[in-house]
Amino acid sequence: METVMKNEVFLENYLGLLSSLSRESKIKLVENLNFKINNDIIPEIDWIDKLYGSFVSDKPAELLISEIRAARRFNREMKGF
Repeated sequence: METVMKNEVFLENYLGLLSSLSRESKIKLVENLNFKINNDIIPEIDWIDKLYGSFVSDKPAELLISEIRAARRFNREMKGF
C-alpha cells in the first residue's frame, strides 16, 4: 500500500514538471511513453531463461562436462610445513 502512495506522489510531482511543456512536447512524450510501454513486453520464455543463466547448446551434457573438466588448470603449489 505504501508503494502505491509513493507512486502517486511521484506521478503528481512529474505532472507538475510536465505542465510547463509545450503541447508538441507533451504529444512527443506521450508517443515515446507508448512506444516504450509496448516494447517492454518480454515473452514469458525469455523472462524465465534470464533467471538462471541458461544457455542453448546442441552438445550433449556428457561432452560439455568433459570439456569443462579438460579445460581446468590448477596452478597452485602446495607448500609443506
